[in-house]
Amino acid sequence: MGNFKRLLTLVAVAAATSMTSSSLTAASSLRDGTIGYVITDLFWSVYQTEDAKQECPRGFNDGPREQFAKLYPNYKDMSVEETQLRQEIQTWHPTTEPDEFEFLAVEGDLSWGLNLDGKTAPNDFTHPDGTPGVDNEVYRSVGCIIGFRGPDGVEYIFQNKAIVDERYNRMMIELSDVDSLENDDSVTITMSRGMDRLLTDATGAQVMAGGTQRVDTRWGKSLIRQMQGSIKDSVLTTEPIDDLIIPWMNLGVPSIHLIRDMRLQLTLTQDSASGVLAGYADVDTWYKQLIRNDSTHHLSNGQISGISLYKALRKFADAYPNPESGENTAISTSLDVKLTQVFITH
Repeated sequence: MGNFKRLLTLVAVAAATSMTSSSLTAASSLRDGTIGYVITDLFWSVYQTEDAKQECPRGFNDGPREQFAKLYPNYKDMSVEETQLRQEIQTWHPTTEPDEFEFLAVEGDLSWGLNLDGKTAPNDFTHPDGTPGVDNEVYRSVGCIIGFRGPDGVEYIFQNKAIVDERYNRMMIELSDVDSLENDDSVTITMSRGMDRLLTDATGAQVMAGGTQRVDTRWGKSLIRQMQGSIKDSVLTTEPIDDLIIPWMNLGVPSIHLIRDMRLQLTLTQDSASGVLAGYADVDTWYKQLIRNDSTHHLSNGQISGISLYKALRKFADAYPNPESGENTAISTSLDVKLTQVFITH
């Protein structure tokens, strides 16, 4: 009985120590006007209703398997060059020729994201909170593709999971010149890449606040960006910067995304932040990241036809026109982002 009481005492002391440690960490996260956060979740902002009838009233797009069956019902009587290789070549070297299938784009009016151009156009979305003028044409392109929808979409699962698993993807933000996390008219935000594994709980699934990250100033030097912003009612809003390169390795394949006119809108606490990263994604870089990371096999699992999706991205691109052709080369987008507090060392 005595041993049992001592065990209970030790458990109580350990719990109290843990709570005290967590409280101290939260209370001391803002040091000398500086606080850091590391990205733990990142994926394209896809507004979803339970039955998808609002945004995708005509259903979802076919993937490579479904399209192949319709294109080549008698494929056994045809050569590999005429069938599989033809589709693979078009996937890896897409053209601007008209699609052989009707593409089902999002038809709903609501979307997550920001008003990037400061205008409200007839084709813009409305934020669920009622804010008009939301620019998010990536959502219009991928919202009716099963692989990009949560919680079971193959891209939704694996691309977001890679953010935590791969140190190649370890992007961070550091706020400096901060007087208060509630309200501050002027703060400086620096984005960089970390070098270390994340601090997690015993399951390895939950990232904990209070870890340490070293800044990658060698291989990640070209990724460092600085911007200005302000905090109002605990919401950080940054001024747009010319571009941001996001390292995004998935399934062991290193790749990047290029986001122009990038800006952040994040709700801040002492131990976490969440919100959106928005701007204009370079279309060719966006598509290259997808197919470099996913073979046709993986795309098929999410009913993602690379051939049809590339044509849709080009169709809905809405910024950065090519000076010669006039065709837009970038597409408005928003990414849902979650971050956990870390101590950044230089």
